[in-house]
Amino acid sequence: MLLSVISPTQNSNRGATDSDRTVFPLSGIARAVGKMLDDRTGGRLFWVRAEISQCSFSGKHCYLDLVEEDEGTRLAQFRGTIWGSRLASIRKDLGGEFDEVLKPGREIVFSAHMAFHAVYGFSLNIQSIDLDALLGEMERRRKETFDALKKEGAIGRNARLTLVEVPQRIVLIGSGGTAGHTDFLAHLRNNPYGYAFDVGCLDAPVQGAKAAGALVQALHRAGRAAMRTPVDAVVLLRGGGAKLDLDIFNDLTLCRAIAAMDIPVITGIGHETDSTLVDFVAHSHCKTPTAVADWLVDRMASFESSVGREGRAVAAECRAQLSEQSGWLQGMQSLLVERPSSFLRRERGELYNGANAIVRRTRTSMSISQEALVRLQAEWTTGVAQLPKQWKNALEEVESTIQREALRQLKQQEERMAAMKSTLSLLGPGATLKRGFSITRLDGKSIRDVSVLIPGMEVETELESGTFISQVKQVSPDQKGKADKT
Repeated sequence: MLLSVISPTQNSNRGATDSDRTVFPLSGIARAVGKMLDDRTGGRLFWVRAEISQCSFSGKHCYLDLVEEDEGTRLAQFRGTIWGSRLASIRKDLGGEFDEVLKPGREIVFSAHMAFHAVYGFSLNIQSIDLDALLGEMERRRKETFDALKKEGAIGRNARLTLVEVPQRIVLIGSGGTAGHTDFLAHLRNNPYGYAFDVGCLDAPVQGAKAAGALVQALHRAGRAAMRTPVDAVVLLRGGGAKLDLDIFNDLTLCRAIAAMDIPVITGIGHETDSTLVDFVAHSHCKTPTAVADWLVDRMASFESSVGREGRAVAAECRAQLSEQSGWLQGMQSLLVERPSSFLRRERGELYNGANAIVRRTRTSMSISQEALVRLQAEWTTGVAQLPKQWKNALEEVESTIQREALRQLKQQEERMAAMKSTLSLLGPGATLKRGFSITRLDGKSIRDVSVLIPGMEVETELESGTFISQVKQVSPDQKGKADKT
């Protein structure tokens, strides 16, 4: 069929026809291939899946190298072309995803016409690109990656690490100069509380074919840095972008690297509605880079607030304890002041009562004994001659007994009075003076409160060795004591 469309006269000028072989011109072969392709395809559109290996723009047109590979083996390779008339329409359909779709390494699903040119060969003229198919494929890969991470136990591994209450030493991984990177640092350094953060930056691209590998290397550098100096957390940032822009954060190798970190990793990827797999394997995640900064500041503010509450509780408890102990001390002070005086008064009264009782009993006993002696003496004088001898002996024995009992009673009372005198001497002011204390009196009364004194008054001070008169120059009340009373 191919040879039938080649005109034999087309090569007549260049000859080379003999009985053994026929030589066809190259242009004839090209036309035959083109005609056969047109006959077979009929100008129809075909839906094709391929990976972009090269992409370039020239004027209003886009030129692609499309490939299909299987485990590193290239199965097919064709040129793809998007002419200017279709490129504007495709750009409009893809919207914000345009730059992320048309780049090397991206697999796309597109409709195209098959075309063959005698000079440029076979190519696919792309008419449209199916973004939904691209996003569906991305979601399928994301689900496979998530299932693999879940099976490996990577999800939740980093979250089990302990994040310090006050994370101030931060390693920041992101693309320096981008809006997300700049906003994060501005929020962190200009926080309203004036908290200080020590931030070390590791610059790494956050989009493009090599971004995932660069981010993994940055994580490894952060881990090595943490072995040399304390690091509280690693923050991974990427500002907002299209869904395909954020697809690198679903990379399996990147997620494994985060899960294997020995430092808590905090992520802030994309916008409020964006979600990537690195959020699942990280210790904590926030919706945006600025939200990460606010989260760190709020965590410190919460810790400071809790410390303040604990401090106020401790202060209140201390005040309560001081008030309670102050009352107890005042009670003990009053007790120590009043109890010795009360004891002395009581002992003095008992001593006086005991002494009076001894004197009364002694006098009574002596009076009775004297009366008995006088009576016995009178009886003995008047009737001694008539009394039997045994009566005389009995009288002498009674007299001896009375004398012994009187002496015993006197000695016993003397010993008791001596004991009371010793007690009084120990509790009396004399013993206090001997220990180095003094007693200051005003108008003969001891002074217990300096508030009764007025400068110019004369007071009498008693020491162990004597007394002296002094004049009050200045009165200084105890301010601590006043504060405790109030």
